[in-house]
Amino acid sequence: MSLRPRATIHLSNIADNWRRLNALSGQGGAGAVVKADAYGHGAARVSRVLAAAGCEHFFVAYSFEGAEVRESVGYGRAIYVFNGGAEVDPALARSAKLIPVINSVSELTAWLDQAGDLPYALHVDTGMNRLGVRSDEVASAVSLMDNRPPCLLMTHFACADTPDASMSATQLGAFEVVARALPRVPISLANSAAHWLPPKFRAGLTRPGIALYGGGNSPARPDGLKPGLTLTAPILQVQSIPSGETVGYGATRRTDTPTLVATAALGYADGFPRSASNSGFAYLGETRCPVIGRVSMDLITLDVSAAAPLAKPGALVEVIGARADLEEQAAAAGTLGYELITGLGPRVERIYED
Repeated sequence: MSLRPRATIHLSNIADNWRRLNALSGQGGAGAVVKADAYGHGAARVSRVLAAAGCEHFFVAYSFEGAEVRESVGYGRAIYVFNGGAEVDPALARSAKLIPVINSVSELTAWLDQAGDLPYALHVDTGMNRLGVRSDEVASAVSLMDNRPPCLLMTHFACADTPDASMSATQLGAFEVVARALPRVPISLANSAAHWLPPKFRAGLTRPGIALYGGGNSPARPDGLKPGLTLTAPILQVQSIPSGETVGYGATRRTDTPTLVATAALGYADGFPRSASNSGFAYLGETRCPVIGRVSMDLITLDVSAAAPLAKPGALVEVIGARADLEEQAAAAGTLGYELITGLGPRVERIYED
């Protein structure tokens, strides 16, 4: 048996999550955000499965990601590149049929000059102040289009994952003003969290990302999304240590009772963050076992006293999965599920379940 940590990718779960999100979406249906190697799940495999499930629109950050997805899904489906016209060479856009998401007036000018009749999407910044054409620049952008409007008009919600949707309502109002200037152009508003907001926030094509993989920290998110992966690590050694002993680098944890300690093959070199020291957890069978001591490069140490009958070298502990919830694990480490799954390193063996 390999002693590497293992991520078992549940492709059928990801497809089921997409179907659920698609059912919640407006008439435009749901696309799929598969940037960052499908959030660490493998863009080629995930995209192929989602295309088979009926997904027609895919979103990536870089053109090389788009070219990889194109190889997986074939032609006939739209692939959008978030990072703009400068990221998408017109020749590649033509051969791989990639659609840049234009984020500024200068990008729009360059794309219309260089790319001729190739399609593009237009991103309007309604309050994120990150990427996108500012609302007060939209009139200038429209004047440049010369009967070559975008194939998609989109914005991005900054606070869709908060219970108070006032920011989202402000952004929606600003976007509706812009959309009236391009009335026949399809729209795209909703990220993952916006699927749990009222229907007006998920009009048009939606763009689920983290929710496809079973994550997202919106308080309004209902139960039922399935984990996109299960991360397990094998136990290398089990030892019983007396009360008063310390565990790990820096001696940051001292036992106050006799403790059964399991050392498992997972560390920050694999993407399990050092910030989970003395706060993360894993499941051994049905028993939750806390991380004690510091997370090191290759190893974590767990208090498995409550799961003593199962604690033996070679046994697998679950760090993310149906029991070890992604967002709960991330919160224990002071981060988000996005960072945990996109940060899984190359030493983590990927096993695909269809």
